[in-house]
This record gives sequence, C-alpha cells and structure tokens, in this order.
Amino acid sequence: MNAWLRSFWLLMVLVSTLPAGAQNTVLRGRVLDAETHQPIPNAQVGVADNRIGTSTNDDGRFALSIPPAYTQERLTVALLGYKSYSRLLPPLPGPELVVELKISPAALGEVQVTGSVLGIVREAVSRIPRNYPVRPTQLTGFYRESDNDPAGQPRYLAEGLLLAFKEPYQRRTAEGEVQIKQSRKVDLRPDRQPIRIDWAGGPFIVHLGDFVHRRSQFINPAHFKDYDYRLALGSTFQDRPVYVITFAPKAGNRRADFEGRMYIDQDSYAFLGAEWHYTPAGLKSSPNSADSRALRVAYQLYAGRWHLKTVWWQTKARLPIGPPLNYFGEFLTTTIDTAQTPRPGYTERAQYRDVFLHNAVAYDSAFWQGHTTLLPSTALQKSLFDQQRQQQTDSLFKPAEAGTDPQQKQLSAFDRFLKRFSYGSHVGAWPLDVPAAGLTVAYAPAGSGLQVQRTARVNAQDLTIITQFEYQYALTQELAVSLATQRLYRQFKGDGWEVGLSYEHNFNSHRRPLYGRAGLGYIRQTVGLPLGTFDNPDAGLRVSGTHLGADELSARIQTVSDALRPSLGLGIELSHKFELVADASYLVPLRSKTQLQLDEESGFFLFRSSATVDLPAAAVDLRVNDQPTTRLPWQQQPWLLSIGLRYRVR
Repeated sequence: MNAWLRSFWLLMVLVSTLPAGAQNTVLRGRVLDAETHQPIPNAQVGVADNRIGTSTNDDGRFALSIPPAYTQERLTVALLGYKSYSRLLPPLPGPELVVELKISPAALGEVQVTGSVLGIVREAVSRIPRNYPVRPTQLTGFYRESDNDPAGQPRYLAEGLLLAFKEPYQRRTAEGEVQIKQSRKVDLRPDRQPIRIDWAGGPFIVHLGDFVHRRSQFINPAHFKDYDYRLALGSTFQDRPVYVITFAPKAGNRRADFEGRMYIDQDSYAFLGAEWHYTPAGLKSSPNSADSRALRVAYQLYAGRWHLKTVWWQTKARLPIGPPLNYFGEFLTTTIDTAQTPRPGYTERAQYRDVFLHNAVAYDSAFWQGHTTLLPSTALQKSLFDQQRQQQTDSLFKPAEAGTDPQQKQLSAFDRFLKRFSYGSHVGAWPLDVPAAGLTVAYAPAGSGLQVQRTARVNAQDLTIITQFEYQYALTQELAVSLATQRLYRQFKGDGWEVGLSYEHNFNSHRRPLYGRAGLGYIRQTVGLPLGTFDNPDAGLRVSGTHLGADELSARIQTVSDALRPSLGLGIELSHKFELVADASYLVPLRSKTQLQLDEESGFFLFRSSATVDLPAAAVDLRVNDQPTTRLPWQQQPWLLSIGLRYRVR
C-alpha cells in the first residue's frame, strides 16, 4: 500500500506541468553523459532559439510546455564543457526523450590569450552594452525556495511563477520589479513549532544574483586591485570556446568579498556564467549575517543578446533563536520577452520585505497546469511525500477537537491583530511664541526649612521641536484609533500624550497609494523651563501631599495644556510596509494651568517622587521681568506641522 501511495504521489508531481487544455503539449526528457550514462543536472534546454526553456533537475530530467506555434522548432540542450545538442522537436505527445551529451574540452594550449587574464575580464566588462539587452526585458520564470533541517529534510517548500522586469544592462543595478503571478507552498515543520519562518526577498534573487547587471565586485574595475585572476583549463558552451577564469582575494587582502570562477566567451567576450562563494570578509560585510553563502548563475543567448537563465543561491546561518537556517533558492527563466512590455503597476509588484511563505495557497501536484517548471528531484519528491504521509498519519491519532487547539486559536487571533497594527514616529514644530524675558521663581513652603529662589533667562525662540511615537489600530480599512506619546526639545522640556481617531483614503488605488488623511485627537502637553537643582535641607518635606525626602531636588516652571487637535494631511506609500506622512493640525485650546514642579534627583531612580504646585499659590512668588505675575511669558499658538514615517507590521 505504501509503495502504491508513493507511486501515485510521484505521478501527480510529474503531471504538474500537464496543460489545462489542448493548447500546449509537454515534452519530457532526460539528459545523460554519453560516456558514463549518468544524469546531467543544470543542463539548459531551449526551444525556438531559447525563446522558451527550462533546466534539468538533479536526476537529469526536464519537462517543457510547448505552445502549438513552436511544435516545428528546434530543441537545443547545452552545458559548459559539453558539445551542444540540437534537433527538431519530436512528435508530441510522446515518450520520454533521451539526450546524450558528449564532453568537449578545450585544452589550455588551444586557447590564444592576447593579453593578461585581467585584460580579458576588462574587455568583457567593456562589452556588456554590446552583449546584453539595451532595452527593458521581461523574463517569465519559475522560482523555488526551501529551508532544510540538518538531515537534509525540507522544513518548507515554496514555489512561484514570476514575471521579472529587467532594466537595460548599460546601467548598473541590482534592482527591478518582480510580480508573483502564481505561487504555492507546503509547510512541513512540526506542529506548534514556536519559530516562524519569515525569510524575506527570496524571489528577488532574479535581480540580486545577476552579477553582470549589478557589476558584482569581481567584475567591478574599482575592485580589480583586490583580486588575483588566473586562467584555468578551458571548456566550451553551446560549442563556443570559453575562457575559464578563477578569482580569489590577493594574499593578505581583506576587501575582496568573493571567490570562484567565471566563464567568458572567447569570441564575443560575453559572460556566460559564474559560480562563487562569499569569503569571510564578504560574510562580515554583508548586511545579513550568515555562516556561508554560495551562488551559481548562467546566461542564455536569444536574439543576439545574452539574458539571465538561472540563479542558484544557498545560505547557511545560525539564528539567535531556533534551528539553523539552510536556505536554498533557485530561479529558472522559461520565457523571454524582448518587446517593449509595460512595467508592472505598483500594486502588482512584490516588495523585498514581503515574506514569500505567507502565501495562502496549499501545495498540490497539479497546481501549475501547463506552465513550465523546474522538476523537483526524486530525492526531494520522496522527502515531501514521506513528510506529508507522516503528517497525515499523525492526524489520524489526534482528537477531533485538535483542529480547534486553543494555542492555534490564540496564534490566529494574534496574527489578525498584527494585520491591523501599525506604529510610527513623527517630528514637528510645536507652536510656541517665545519672547526674550527674565524669570524669577521663589518658593518657601510653610512649616518647612526649604527656601528656593531660582532665576532663569528665557531666550526668544521661533521653533520648538516635538517628536511623537504613535501606535495605531485599524478598525476598518480606512478608520483607525491611535495612541501617541510626545516630547519637546531645545530650550523647553516636556512630555505629553494624545488619543484620537484618524481616517485615511487612497486616491491612487491602481498605482503607488497616495492617501488623504484626516484626524481628530485629544492632546495634553507639558511645556517646561528647567530651573536647575538644589540641596534639600528638610528630610520630611511634603509638597501637595507628596513626600520629597531626597537630598537633592530639581525644579522647573511649566504650563500644562489640554486641546483638541483636528488635522489634515497626505501620505505616500514607500513600500508595502512603510508610509511617509505629513500633517497640518490646528490646536483648539480647552484649558491650561501653570505649575511649579519639584523632582527628586537622588536615591534609587525607581522610587523617586515628583510633586507639583498649581499657581497662583501663597508659597510661590513668580516674576517676569521683575513684575509679579501668574502667567509665563510663552504663549501657545494654533498651528502644528509634522512629518513622519509609519510602519505596518503586516
């Protein structure tokens, strides 16, 4: 029974590329070494001069979806070091096609080097505009990522059909748009595992791994001085002789981040591919810490230009919490479009910080229908089958209420909360009118030995800085409640808080969101002028019912204001996570009071006390420019301007 189930599951995986209708047929084949008859992985399989294509898996097998328009075209199979294979497509559908590749080495003595090895690399770099696309190109491709445990068993597997928009190669860049057209996942982690997989940016290896487009360090003239380049034994690719050049840091050099080899066509000086790993210096300078990181990249010729064909990426890292990460990602170009295709709209683009595993589509063997994919190896198929079968077996022995596990309910509720939660920080100009003035405060509480007289100079000031940290929870898609704390800086000090409602409407729903913002808040803010510290001669001092027994006290004179704060503003989304906002507010005063505040400055900080005396008070004499008063010289103004950055957790 187990053998039957395994065979059935493998059959379902293999038919994953069957067409939904009659418009496409599937060519299946296996690529072997002509001498050893061993499977050849990573061989490039193309039809119609590589207009469409795929690559072989670890077992040498491939499955290629052939549109009716291409059934009379030629099939080509190529790999570095082998003679290329070419023939007309066989009648489809048909049996598995067996392709045998013959080794075609090029001896070192046959390679005519007219200059230094570095000279070859320089020439290849200078010819990038001649060998690679000079106008925008769109690649359709298949993406797969996984994270394996120490035994090599996948913890999860995620796959996607991507559209990758590539900028012209004259401009050096590692950026570009990626659109996830379809995707699926299988999560094979044990139940209740507390560590969440939040690996970000995986589909972007189509841009990050393109070493020619980004002019990676080992082909960047600014870093040639850091590398030692050597010519290795030559080989061929698509029956074209190539230079095989190894690169490594020069002795004692700590600025070279990579080590590996690259393949350069002897006739056109085009980079046909490279394989490399990060050096210890490269791992240290990388923004994401890792124990090792390796890449393998290949290009293919189409319409006289070389286009990205495959990217293979592996990262191993020990995480602060949870098991070690063994990430594996690969991208395979299946279709090349050199027409002037429009860029994908903002709402259709994937963002680098999007987590690919958040896809809600479950893994199933028939999901891809007629799309060309990269076939999983037999070992991967078996691993997935065994783990899914074990999960199904375990579920048979769980109680019926297992699906309503309270812990899972709590996690789901927490996820729903996070999807509505955002926070951000703002900086603005707090509206104070501050003329220059002299200020004197005398305080002598009755029945105490404390007598304080402090003099301060108030400097004229046009701008007072306020910072705010805000938490927001969305009630609906447009309406949210918020809670914020705020603090004043420069000459005045003070803390405050605000609660309110905000409304945000997207005026640009089909492109980068542009939001109109409106809000209403209730705000309380303290504006204080520090008066310095002094010794406390009275260990039993009580101020407004509060005991202040510390040896050292500090004083400040302040206003405490309550106000309503209606606001209008704009917000623009920088990414799916971040939004830049700007608001103009009008403060409607409700009440205000003047206070003298005393704080303990010595003793354990958690047990220090504060007390305030509301003015006017018999124990306090306040003078401004030597004139008795109960009002401080600064005045609250109505307009408040701020700019900030909001972050959405989900």
